Amino acid sequence: MIDTKLIKQAPENPIEIQVIDKSWRDYVDSIKENIFRIPFKGNYNALIKDDYIFIEGYCGLLLIDKVYYSHKSYLLKNQVKHYPFRIYGMYDKRGWFEGFVAQPEIGFHYMGMTAEQGHTICTGDIEYPKIDSIDALKEVSLKIIHSFRLINMESLGAVFLPDDYPKLKIIFSNKDEDSRVKFEKLLNEGLIEEIL
Repeated sequence: MIDTKLIKQAPENPIEIQVIDKSWRDYVDSIKENIFRIPFKGNYNALIKDDYIFIEGYCGLLLIDKVYYSHKSYLLKNQVKHYPFRIYGMYDKRGWFEGFVAQPEIGFHYMGMTAEQGHTICTGDIEYPKIDSIDALKEVSLKIIHSFRLINMESLGAVFLPDDYPKLKIIFSNKDEDSRVKFEKLLNEGLIEEIL
């Protein structure tokens, strides 16, 4: 009750005090906006880009060597290889996990592009618990790199291939053709052979 009386009796703040107060609040808010919460402790490589922190879960060889279509597996004769290939766990400023990204973007397992971080990796059927440690991040990243080996013709995401693989790039870049047509081109051009 007394607080209400005191507030009513208090004089208006002069405009100078209001300007200083607003300036100070804006300054504190700008500092808060640039603070990142590290998602977990440990020794790992990380980088900050825009409003995200990227924590490296895998660095090594990318190998794409198999094709799956209509319940059969095929060997890709001209295997796609790239080194070093990195998979990152992407965390927002609050330290919350947002998804996986790769550097460089190579492969067949990417979702649509977002303005903030590029294409995220489609993890498909890979199940994983809360990623709250570097060990958990590395474990899931190894599952992802293993899944990258197989091109599932019936579940293609956004496809990115280096210029070193022109035939594959031409076949997979045609968005007007369905998976059956792409598969037949791979077969007819001798780019794959059935695994018996």
